[in-house]
Amino acid sequence: MPPALPSHSTPKLEELAVTILASSAAMGKGLHPLILDEIARLMLRVDSYYTNAMEGNPSKLKDIDAALNKEFSKDNAARNFQLEHLAHIQVQRDMRERLREEPGLSVCSEEFLRWLHERFFLNLPDELRLAKTVGGEAVPVEPGHLRDRGVTVGLHHAPETSGEIRAHLGRFEELLSPERLAGTRKLLGFASSHHRFLWIHPFPEGNGRVARLMTTAYGIRIGLGEGMLWTVSRAFARRRAEYDEHLSRADRTRRNDLDGRGPLSEEDLIGFCEFFLACCADQIRFMTEMLRLADLERRYRRFVSGLVAEGELSKAGAKVLERLLFHGEVPRGEVQRICGVKPRRATQIVKELLESKTTRSQTAYGALRLDISAEMAAVLFPDLA
Repeated sequence: MPPALPSHSTPKLEELAVTILASSAAMGKGLHPLILDEIARLMLRVDSYYTNAMEGNPSKLKDIDAALNKEFSKDNAARNFQLEHLAHIQVQRDMRERLREEPGLSVCSEEFLRWLHERFFLNLPDELRLAKTVGGEAVPVEPGHLRDRGVTVGLHHAPETSGEIRAHLGRFEELLSPERLAGTRKLLGFASSHHRFLWIHPFPEGNGRVARLMTTAYGIRIGLGEGMLWTVSRAFARRRAEYDEHLSRADRTRRNDLDGRGPLSEEDLIGFCEFFLACCADQIRFMTEMLRLADLERRYRRFVSGLVAEGELSKAGAKVLERLLFHGEVPRGEVQRICGVKPRRATQIVKELLESKTTRSQTAYGALRLDISAEMAAVLFPDLA
């Protein structure tokens, strides 16, 4: 596996690191914290949309919303695709909760990586816990279990025995854990760990999924925001050919004495890191533009006006919905005052807003909060998914 990460930086890597750290810290400034929380909820589904698309899942964002509302397709294949999304979203939630509760948890440890794999596959029905052998035979996947046979990925022959895999995973944690790195080296570890995990390819199935989950966890650990208002999986999926090419190049062995000191090419690892961090910078830039308050407000008002024009929302309901963008939530008791109506009409407006699926409530009588559906997201964040 050496070099685990580049022995030196480059001007391009330094520039990308500075851009990422500065722009991610400024993302979402001016927006209410509850609105940022809701956007983070949306990004869980967006991340699932892209990471599953990379595995051949054709579901749309509206199909994911339907699954979360327990509305499943009658077509068995489409339903299975929805179940994959539910499994991914659940493991994302579990992962973020665990990272909050265990500040000392190493996101590069064998235990954590096996836990991610286990959690994803345990959330799937038995019929979806399958992997195909080289001969095309479907065999059961054991959640959380490492490979015990060789595998070839493109031109790369991954470590074969479970003993070799464990040894590589031990070095992986030792050399790439974010807590062992300092300064911008954490960004290099962020990028390098994605490839080096895939180079080890420790599981018989699900390595790509686990790599992207680990990358999200790594980003949280190095302070790129627990809410993760962006996802690098969007760039990987939209630039799939480039992504695969850079992964393949980073698998190559050292060319000569000037190409690092380990068995693998340091030059190609640097190339992958530059690509990876450029993808991160691109996604941060995209979401920063989407979250500019003045522009977001304009698109939000257009969405609300459209609901009124189509008869899906009353003008009174629109007043409440417009207020949510700036205040984060509206107590039910405030609806009467905002709309200037009698109590009975205020109750009807609350019901109307909840049934329109534009708002949600934490409890039966709790305050109204924004609920960004696939339809709303298409207007608020054009080209997001």
